[in-house]
Amino acid sequence: MPPAPDHPPDKAQPHALLVDGAQASRHQALIDTTSRLMAAMYVYVALWLVITLVTGLHRSHPLLVWGTTTWLVLIAVIRAAVAIKLKALLAYRPVLAHGLTVTPVLANGLTWGLLTASSIYRPDLEPIRASMLLVGVGLSSGGTVAMAINPTLKLWFPLSVISPVAIATATHATDNNILLACLMAVYVIYVMQAANTVSKDYWRAQEAFSALERASLTDTLTQVANRLHFDRQYELEWRRACRLRTHLAVMIIDLDHFKRINDAHGHPAGDVVLQQTARAMRLAILRPCDLLARYGGEEFIALLPDISDEGAHVVAERVRTEVERLTVTLPSGDIKVTCSLGYACVVPEHTADADEFIRHADEALYQAKTSGRNRSQRWQPTQRPPVPPRPAVKDNMAS
Repeated sequence: MPPAPDHPPDKAQPHALLVDGAQASRHQALIDTTSRLMAAMYVYVALWLVITLVTGLHRSHPLLVWGTTTWLVLIAVIRAAVAIKLKALLAYRPVLAHGLTVTPVLANGLTWGLLTASSIYRPDLEPIRASMLLVGVGLSSGGTVAMAINPTLKLWFPLSVISPVAIATATHATDNNILLACLMAVYVIYVMQAANTVSKDYWRAQEAFSALERASLTDTLTQVANRLHFDRQYELEWRRACRLRTHLAVMIIDLDHFKRINDAHGHPAGDVVLQQTARAMRLAILRPCDLLARYGGEEFIALLPDISDEGAHVVAERVRTEVERLTVTLPSGDIKVTCSLGYACVVPEHTADADEFIRHADEALYQAKTSGRNRSQRWQPTQRPPVPPRPAVKDNMAS
């Protein structure tokens, strides 16, 4: 039977959820950045109106004042709309979500920078120059620190505000302008350093949280996913398969006569056997979307989304063969291991019982064991009473 197409194995992590931890952190950083900027969305509009109305610029330059006001309001509305849809966009179009979040923020900064630069170039805008410079410095410092957790905004936002002003002051080479340009260059360096410190603190906290989450979702002995991880991912994949009308397979794997290994070689040797068989099974389950987890004691469970009956059989046989080939070498002697597998594959329905589906795989495992062990068995309906739910089992030392 030809093998189902697979992707290269990921040897470092038990599942794509952990593999994609860095991407999840980036998504969370974008969400956090957006939440930090929610209150600032209309600040640009308010500040612009205050400056221009108090100085009377709206009477001398109505087109500039109200045209700019309309533009700033439009940017604010776009930012608000993106903030509302951000989580959904990140799930399906992460690149677009990042672009739609970053671009309006940079547009705000660049608009303010260009307006401030214009007040330096044009004598008729001199009444607003001091106010624009003062507000530009405040926006640049406060905004950069608030957005420091986003690598793009951390660099480009202060540049969008300060660069037009620095160019305007440098090209109009009066003593005051040269002094202002030098002060702004020093200021930009200081703001960058402060933003870098904030960014490092945030990402250190993110790394610590990710490490803690990985530890809570990983079986400490075998370093594959634990039952909590499986339960979470199974619920997600079940709902996804119901929504998309795709196949879902669950495979329960039990090491044959494992108690004999513990009795003959001791529990520490049994731990080594569990570790090495888990590694062999993880290498046999190739697709990044598949999940191998320790189900309890010497039992493991695999979740195989979007796979056919034939594909599930290929994976089951590959797992069984890899375990059968394994020889665990210990001071007490070489240990050969085999396993029995039961699996079920179905297109789930919203009205179906997800726990019943796992019991089908468990019944298939029972059929594999009663048929001689060291074999894989697809679930077939029988008259045998349903297998009761399994209690949580601790490590091998308790088995």
